[in-house]
Amino acid sequence: MNEAEFCSHLQTVCATAIEDYRMRFPTQPPLSQRLPRDTDSALASTADIETCFTALVAFYDSLLGVDSTPYRDQWRDHLVYDFSLRERLTLLGSDLPASLTLFMIAGRYAAHTGYIGISGGRLPIARAGEMLASELCHAYQHRFDSPTWHHPYLQEGFELAASIRALTYLADELDDETMAHRARRQRTRALLQGTIAHGIRNGGITAATVRTLGVTDHELSELRAALPVRLLGTIRPRYHWGSTAFLPEYDLFGSLLLVSEALDIPDTYSRAFWGKHPWDELIAEIQSTRPSWLWQRYHTSGE
Repeated sequence: MNEAEFCSHLQTVCATAIEDYRMRFPTQPPLSQRLPRDTDSALASTADIETCFTALVAFYDSLLGVDSTPYRDQWRDHLVYDFSLRERLTLLGSDLPASLTLFMIAGRYAAHTGYIGISGGRLPIARAGEMLASELCHAYQHRFDSPTWHHPYLQEGFELAASIRALTYLADELDDETMAHRARRQRTRALLQGTIAHGIRNGGITAATVRTLGVTDHELSELRAALPVRLLGTIRPRYHWGSTAFLPEYDLFGSLLLVSEALDIPDTYSRAFWGKHPWDELIAEIQSTRPSWLWQRYHTSGE
């Protein structure tokens, strides 16, 4: 499949996802905005985290075609959630200097130490499950030496798509509508941002094209004002949309996998995990963008 064919499929899948999302969740905030903090749902306990962990490792083993048995006990013991200050200080002193990464443990897998950071405090169950699904995916990439682990844009793009699948599964297992909404919204936003990123990467994308996806004028205005401007994007931007400079490589690979799944490419995630996805030319093109040393170091430290 060439780039033009892929982009055509991407726009179709994206438009369908937006239409389906609006029909199912008509009262939710615009897709250009992040969900507000959930103050009504119950906060996840450590027992809830254990339940989510057990379900997710079974799911990822099946999705990726691996057996995580040798790593499960360590992963379980290294989950960081609802830690007191004293517990955090104990962790910090356990393995200096590598353990200093625990200062930023929330929403981070620390390859140096094996800690899977969810949150230092308690979170609503849906948000906690989302964080665990994301960071546990990185643990799989690292421990099984997936080719996606060794390039930041593939690493984060794979996690983006695979964790959406995982969160959808977890929502079904727990019969949690709030979690199901988070998963559906993440998928829709990932496809939308991927459509914009691929369009810009291939010569540009017009506001009219974005509107044909089902994006409102209000959402379009907010998207153009708040594209994912990453830290290095302000120093060495890859692309421009209007006056906005940003780095969209995470969205490139993540949306590619979501489209691959929508087109029923067999074993999309396990093949991508092992570097054997049939859309190898498209993936190689994304991978050809060489990240800076700092970006590479941040994402693949601890190999």
